Amino acid sequence: MKKYFFIFIMTFTINAQAQVIFEHDYDSAATYNNCFGNFSQLMIIKFEVSGEKYVKVNRCGKVIVIYNLNHSLVKTISLSGVPLDNGVVGDILYLSETLFDTDSSIEFMYTVFGVGYYITNIYKENGSFIFSDTGSVMVHPNYEMQQYPIYNTSQGTKMILSYKNGHAKVFSLAGTLSTSIEQANGQLMQAQNGQFSNLYPNPSNGSVTLQYELPKNETEGELILYNMQGTEVKRYKVDNTFKDILLDNKQLAAGTYFYQLQTKKGAVGTKKMIVIK
Repeated sequence: MKKYFFIFIMTFTINAQAQVIFEHDYDSAATYNNCFGNFSQLMIIKFEVSGEKYVKVNRCGKVIVIYNLNHSLVKTISLSGVPLDNGVVGDILYLSETLFDTDSSIEFMYTVFGVGYYITNIYKENGSFIFSDTGSVMVHPNYEMQQYPIYNTSQGTKMILSYKNGHAKVFSLAGTLSTSIEQANGQLMQAQNGQFSNLYPNPSNGSVTLQYELPKNETEGELILYNMQGTEVKRYKVDNTFKDILLDNKQLAAGTYFYQLQTKKGAVGTKKMIVIK
C-alpha cells in the first residue's frame, strides 16, 4: 500500500510541475536557420476570416506554410517568383486576408532592396500581383517580424522557441498572458526596436553614417558587420556618448552586408547595407 501511495505522490508531483508541455516540432522554422542571409520564422497570426493560424516562413525553401492550431496543414504559398537580393528572400509584412482586397485569400506585402533598386510588391497567395511599385518601405523590418515568443489563443497559451538546428518548437502553457504583462513586453520591444534610425547613404561606395540608440539602461555595445555567409567582417565599440557612427566601407567588396547591434542583453537589432563599386 505504501508503495502505491508513493507512486501516486510522485506522479501527482510531476504532473503538478509540468506546467510547460511540449506540443509540436516544426522544421525549417527557426530564426537560427540561416542559409546565406535567409532567416526563417514561426509565428501565430489571427487572420480576419479564418482565424488563428501558425505561419511558418521558410526563407531557405522559399515558401510560406499555414497550419491550423492543431498543427494540421492548411496551405503552402510559394515565394519562388518573388524578386531576390543576391539570392536572399526579402521581408514579408502584413500577412492578411482582407487588408489589400475583399476576398478571403491570403495576401502579403513583400519588400526588397539591392544595388540601385527598391521593390515593394503586394501578392495574392497564388503569386499574382495586387500592387507593385519601386517605392521603399522606409522601416527596417526585423527578421522576427510579427513573431513573439508567447501568444494567447482560443486553444490556450502557446510559447514558440527557436533552435540552432533550424527547428522551432511549440509548448502549451498553463497560464494566460495578461494585459499588463503584454503591455510591459510591448514597451520593452519598443525600447529594443529602432536602434538603427537611419543608415545613409545606402547603397554606398564609401563612408556611411549609421544612427543608433542603445536599449534602455545599456551604456555600451558593439556594432558587428556580417557578410551574406554570416561571417564577421568588422566590429565597432559604441556607447551613449554619440547617436551615430561614421563607418568606412571603402575596403569592402561590393555586395550585401548586415550590421547588428549587440549588448549584454544579446543582439537587439539588424540593419541591411549595400556596398557598390
